[in-house]
Amino acid sequence: MKKLVSIVMAIALGVSLAGCGGRASAESVVEDAIQAFQNADAEAIEQYWGDTDFSSSNGTAEEDAYTQQLLEQLAENLSYQITESTENENAGTATVTVEFTNIDMSAVLAEWMGEIFSQALGYAFLPAEQQPSEEELSTMSMEILNSIMEEHTDDKVTNTVDVSLNLVDNAWKIDPSDTVVNAMMGGLMDSFSLLDESFDTANTVEAPVEPARVNPATLGDYTVEIKSATITQDYAGNPAVVIAYLWTNQSNETTSPFFSVAASVFQDGVGLDSAIIMDDSVYDSSMQTTDVRPGTTIEVQEAFELNNATSPIEVEITEAFLWNDPAEIAYMQFTFD
Repeated sequence: MKKLVSIVMAIALGVSLAGCGGRASAESVVEDAIQAFQNADAEAIEQYWGDTDFSSSNGTAEEDAYTQQLLEQLAENLSYQITESTENENAGTATVTVEFTNIDMSAVLAEWMGEIFSQALGYAFLPAEQQPSEEELSTMSMEILNSIMEEHTDDKVTNTVDVSLNLVDNAWKIDPSDTVVNAMMGGLMDSFSLLDESFDTANTVEAPVEPARVNPATLGDYTVEIKSATITQDYAGNPAVVIAYLWTNQSNETTSPFFSVAASVFQDGVGLDSAIIMDDSVYDSSMQTTDVRPGTTIEVQEAFELNNATSPIEVEITEAFLWNDPAEIAYMQFTFD
């Protein structure tokens, strides 16, 4: 009886081996591939995962050494857990779900870029002969990156991804995926892509948008409508002009026209200086600095010295303390008889 049982078991084992041909499971193939990364073996990584930033050598020997050091730091901090594995032999496909945990490279690269820009700004003011070469800058940047990674070994991120495999020549082969490699690297590839996009955006030169010259105009949280230009004289008897405009506080705070808008007047293409007018019946400057509640409209006057009493003038009022180009400018031309 024992002999018969042994024969049956031997036959069953033989059938089982013949059915899979000694093929390694999809899960074990994925584990071997992950361990190749954990061993920082660039050649094995390429065989399992395809072409990556670590599988080719295009830089100097020193740059390649720092790249290998980066790989070793990522490999040292990589941990994983396989949560699910399915094989469909008939379809020739398999899927292995893995949770990868590694240093959060998005935080590392953000700090790295800040340090790089700081260093570059310091070198920008040095004489040309004292500035580092491109090779020295590249080496320096890798040193900084590796140093920051060492400081962030406790800052981890976990990503869950599916590793796809295909049955090729009776063996499971990983279908290389940037998503999986990125997860193993703690988001390194995604972080570099975001940096590239930010540089592309920064280097894109857009045609400037010409502000709309209208009257009335919306100037940020304020509305301005230029009403009139009246010729008069300043305190010394020289020609001057008083500009009157309506100003509405559309903001949520009490403020004054002086701190919200700025008026300019041009004659024959030349900007005019402010004028001093002593006659209160002609000019009242007090409303410029008067505090006004939200939703209130007042009339404001400003005075400017004229070059002559005959040439036309252009009046422009813009939002004050504005760093970017405004969307609108309150604008009006006046001619004098």
